[in-house]
Amino acid sequence: MVFGVAAIGLVLAVVGLGMDRIPLDAISGLITLLVLIAATVPVLTWMARQEGDPGLFRILYWGMVATVVGMGVRYFFVTVIYNDSSDAGIYSEGAIMLLADFKKGVFSTVPRNMENFPPESQRPALVVTAIYMLTGASRWAASFVFAWMAFAGRLMLWRALKRAVPEADHKRYLMWLMFFPSLLFWPASIGKEALMILAIGVVSYGAALLFSEKVTSGGILIFVAGVLGLMFVRPHMAAIAVAALGLSSLVGSLGQIGKGAALKSTLVRAGALVVLVVVAVVVLSQTSKVFAGSDGSAGGVGGVLDKTKNQTSVGGSKFSAPAVSSPLDLPWATITVLFRPFPWEARSLNSVVSALEGLLLFGVVAAGWRRFLGGVKLAMRRPYLVFVATFTVVFITAFSYIGNFGILARQRTQLLALLLVFLAVPPVARRRGLFRGPEEQLDPEEHTDLATGAVASEGRSDERARGPILSPVGFVAGRSAESLN
Repeated sequence: MVFGVAAIGLVLAVVGLGMDRIPLDAISGLITLLVLIAATVPVLTWMARQEGDPGLFRILYWGMVATVVGMGVRYFFVTVIYNDSSDAGIYSEGAIMLLADFKKGVFSTVPRNMENFPPESQRPALVVTAIYMLTGASRWAASFVFAWMAFAGRLMLWRALKRAVPEADHKRYLMWLMFFPSLLFWPASIGKEALMILAIGVVSYGAALLFSEKVTSGGILIFVAGVLGLMFVRPHMAAIAVAALGLSSLVGSLGQIGKGAALKSTLVRAGALVVLVVVAVVVLSQTSKVFAGSDGSAGGVGGVLDKTKNQTSVGGSKFSAPAVSSPLDLPWATITVLFRPFPWEARSLNSVVSALEGLLLFGVVAAGWRRFLGGVKLAMRRPYLVFVATFTVVFITAFSYIGNFGILARQRTQLLALLLVFLAVPPVARRRGLFRGPEEQLDPEEHTDLATGAVASEGRSDERARGPILSPVGFVAGRSAESLN
């Protein structure tokens, strides 16, 4: 609470001292930030108390601070480095036009400057309009709200893993979500990315409630709300979420055979299946409009993907998209979507930063390969991991048709928050050349030190538990390369 009061005091001081020097839209932004902090700090305090871990609040608090810093950096890049030639400016201008029309008694949902945009690309301007009704036309205020949406989405993703996979290292996952550079930068602006992170967080939390040991019917409503959020911005992503829930439900049902699942859990999942069918029909009806040809004919998924490939393979950051057409294309597409551009492919400051982050991500994935195997072994008992894996594979397939590194770096932030789940599951360990399951890997007395990423043991020594692990703050060298997670 002291941290929250200090942050609020700092914002008040800035507003007070700069009242006659700071533009009105910036003052509105600072006041909006003050309200957001005041509303968020009690929630973070409650979360920490629920976990009974005082150290958790520090992670959450500094994650909030990092979100504010990320928004400031992103705003600088958009307005100064990019000379305001970005979607954020278009959405803001469209919202101002809609507000002007409202004052004239003209109620429209299509901004005049976006009439040629697809409907799903016009909708973020509606969200900005709603914000401007409360804050006035302030891009600072809208940017803070969008950054907070992404922050809320990341919190829900963390809660989802904690609920659905209790064996996972939840603090480790929270650290990744709070401080991974792309998750702080790209969604911290007016645009689709923040809305998508929020919707993915809601969808994931709904799925987690359905797949947890204590199934709750509220998970159905939360999942549907998340799907509606995805449909609002990107209908095809809603289809991916529904497909992922369907497959993971099937795996979960198979995993429960012979285990005497509770009657309540069975009824809730049966109800979820019925709702899933209804939602699937609605989602498919909406995505069919996206996949229709320009003349209204059925262009099909292939036609849309080819169109995406042609439209994005332009500009200084263009490259030959891998375009998955068979399972054999998936490995290279995975490397491209997750890790490219490579350093030698970088042609600008932005692409250099993306390349460095790609190397960082490749390093943590390579170092955590046993955690990925642990996730595979755990999937039959934890269907949420199947949900995440299905979402990831279909996402990579769809976005393998993007042929521009700049667009790809921004779009893959939606996937990173889910991919990092597999860097938090318990790793498999070696024993006489064979892999054993995650549930056998650690002694109950062992724990993970989040500051170093190392596994510590109380009261005994175990050489197998001393491998180097890549934590969000860097590499920690171990004694043996064979003990890499």
